Amino acid sequence: EHLSRRRLDMPSTASVRRAQKNERETTKAIEQSAAAKKAEEDAHWAAHGDGKKSKAAQRAEMDAAAADAKAAARAEARRQAAEEEAAFSGAKKAPAKKVAAKKAPVRKAGDDELWRPGAVRPAWLDGSLPGDRGFDPFNLSKPIEYVQFDLDALDGSAATNPAGRVIGKLKKTDNKPKARTIVPYDESFDIMRFRECELLHSRWAMLGLVGATAAEAATGISWADAGKVELEQPQYLGFPLPGLSVASLTAIEVLAMGYLEVARSAELDQNKRMYPGGAFDPLGYVANADAEEEFRLKTAELKHGRLAMVGMLIISIEAAAGHGVLP
Repeated sequence: EHLSRRRLDMPSTASVRRAQKNERETTKAIEQSAAAKKAEEDAHWAAHGDGKKSKAAQRAEMDAAAADAKAAARAEARRQAAEEEAAFSGAKKAPAKKVAAKKAPVRKAGDDELWRPGAVRPAWLDGSLPGDRGFDPFNLSKPIEYVQFDLDALDGSAATNPAGRVIGKLKKTDNKPKARTIVPYDESFDIMRFRECELLHSRWAMLGLVGATAAEAATGISWADAGKVELEQPQYLGFPLPGLSVASLTAIEVLAMGYLEVARSAELDQNKRMYPGGAFDPLGYVANADAEEEFRLKTAELKHGRLAMVGMLIISIEAAAGHGVLP
């Protein structure tokens, strides 16, 4: 079951109440005017006493005009409420600009790879993202659907006030970064935010797994015990680092990582946040690749990153048991 939220402080509450009040006042004024005209007609025909057929026709015309006026008042009230709601929520969309999109790789029928044989791909995982194997057992990447309720009845003189009914549903389709903050997304449970987090963890896991293995092979010290050696004398691969203390190394790491995080958070282009290119593609693999080759390279990166995350989990368990990376 997907998450549904009932918003009691909906932005449309004030506009709906104003529209209902305007509609009631307009309808009341029209009814009073129609009643006054009817009373004048009754007085006229009572004084003259003739033209019964003409009197009935005129009454029918007056009733039809009053009904049309009521309908027009209700339509105008609804239109005003819709305009206020659209202006408040920013529902009016600017005309879409035509942008030449990069063609996605063509997939042959029957080549869909799933995370296990016989698995059923969820509807929201269509295979368009690199590394998409239809694996989402807890429906975490399922698009959030909001349920909008009508206002509860607020009649103080009534015995019961019925609760508002469901009047609409809303699916958020755009969750692009909007602000230069550490978490620039409006919705945390979004597939593109999950993809960005997965790439970051994958790249750190690949670096960490190679670093732990290389350092232990060069020094004979397990990566879990490396911190104890650093407290005695900062060193790298067995070579001492004179003039540097643990506090100095910590300050350098905090400043360097803080700068990188600030620079990454300042980027609002969703694709560049995940694949910055430039200096991070020194050999130009992606820059010189076509759409199909780029898709293949991104899929390969995710495969290696997922294996590296599993590897980091395994060596962490072994370190807790007192074993190193190497046998």
